[in-house]
Amino acid sequence: MNLKKFFLSLGAIVFIYFAEAQQLIVGTYNIRYDTPKDTGNLWVNRAPVVGALIRFHDFDIFGTQEGYKNQLDDIINTLPHYSRYGVGRNDGKDKGEHSAIFYKKDEFKLLNKGDFWLSQTPDKPGLGWDATCCN
Repeated sequence: MNLKKFFLSLGAIVFIYFAEAQQLIVGTYNIRYDTPKDTGNLWVNRAPVVGALIRFHDFDIFGTQEGYKNQLDDIINTLPHYSRYGVGRNDGKDKGEHSAIFYKKDEFKLLNKGDFWLSQTPDKPGLGWDATCCN
């Protein structure tokens, strides 16, 4: 009976140890779209700070909102150990803001992907019921 308790306890300890070892750091970041109207807060000034913050937190996976393709390219160029997926909301390719997902390419593999729009035609870019932008 004592031997049974010993092995059950040992198994529980091993399980807890390995469960804790599988930590996943996930984040999200609204990087604000790149516009020349942001005097004093231009993307060219924010980009290094965004990269430094992501590097500091060492996210395994993070999402971004409001990023244009050039901004997402800047993040990838600053942090080349990440890959990303996301499409522009205006054309389903590169135009408009993206809601992108970045992931460490050495740790994760993109197995499937997909997008939808909050509209009457969810499989292609379009305006929602009372929207002024494609979402």
